[in-house]
Amino acid sequence: MTTKKERREIGEGIVSYEARKGPGDVARENAWCLFLILAPAAALFSASESFRDWKFWIPSAFAALLALLNATAVCERLVLFRGLGVQFETASCLGARQRTFVEENKIEAVLINEVSPVLLQSPWGPRSDPSRLPGMIQAVTSTDAYYYLCFVMKSGDDMALAFPTSRPGVDFLAAAYNEAKALLEKKR
Repeated sequence: MTTKKERREIGEGIVSYEARKGPGDVARENAWCLFLILAPAAALFSASESFRDWKFWIPSAFAALLALLNATAVCERLVLFRGLGVQFETASCLGARQRTFVEENKIEAVLINEVSPVLLQSPWGPRSDPSRLPGMIQAVTSTDAYYYLCFVMKSGDDMALAFPTSRPGVDFLAAAYNEAKALLEKKR
């Protein structure tokens, strides 16, 4: 992925970590969805004999395309507020923004973990028996692992992920982890 990563000091005690996807990343991420939206619309358009038939399908495909673009995150940001907490921000292709703030006293731990895309995409699921997987996908190498930064809540049954779709890389996550950990350790 060609994700642009940036650390920015916004003010005293406020630090922002931002991961922004490029157009190629967005296209790769949505390739199957785009195909499933545009292929039937194109087939119906070419097969229709009257204006009335395709007048319904083209706007429907366009609406589905807009919904897909609105749901696709292109910018994910983690903002650390010293003494207050953590804010997770996501911006979509069409500019829709979602912000979630978690108070510092509700965070139990900050972790960097890894997951294998093989197990994420496996029909047997993440808790599958590895001996049931085909031989060529049993090995997990460093290029097969995705790293993520998560904040475990004190309630114990909830956690929040920073950069859930952009996968900015372990070096960037480690810098955010160290700063978040230092932020939380000062309170304890």
